[in-house]
Amino acid sequence: MGTFRRALLAGAIVLMAGPVGAAEEPVIEIVDWGLTAAKEVGSEVSPDTPTGINRLVEGPVDVTRANEIHACIGTSFGIVYRAAYTGEASVVPIKVVVDHPLIRTPDGRAMEHSSWPDSAILARRYAGWVFEENFELVPGRWKISLRDLAGSELASKTFTVSTGSCPIS
Repeated sequence: MGTFRRALLAGAIVLMAGPVGAAEEPVIEIVDWGLTAAKEVGSEVSPDTPTGINRLVEGPVDVTRANEIHACIGTSFGIVYRAAYTGEASVVPIKVVVDHPLIRTPDGRAMEHSSWPDSAILARRYAGWVFEENFELVPGRWKISLRDLAGSELASKTFTVSTGSCPIS
């Protein structure tokens, strides 16, 4: 059902000039990360995720800064990012990639990476994961990276995910 979540976050757009003498390469920065909560507003097909669905959320996304995540059904974590400099473009096309421990899906796929296309702008945006199915609950190193369309990493954040007993909800 779930997997990645993304949203345009409310906030002022900051107009910036590029650094003096700098190349026209976009600069993407992660401004916050950790446990998250957001209002879901829809979904879209996302074949390169374990559930095949990308949940869309609206901002602002509440973030409790954390590097260690305890995975339970409903737990959500991720990054808030923005383009600090976009060169001559106002929108920078990117790919969000999550490297995660092996997830075996009910349809027989074995996945260690999940991804979807997105974009970076001068306003804050969100990319993250919500654990919605038991087969997604895998402990280990999870890395959310933002990459250019050629696959070069622009920014990333690594989380340590643990599993175990979860509260009954």
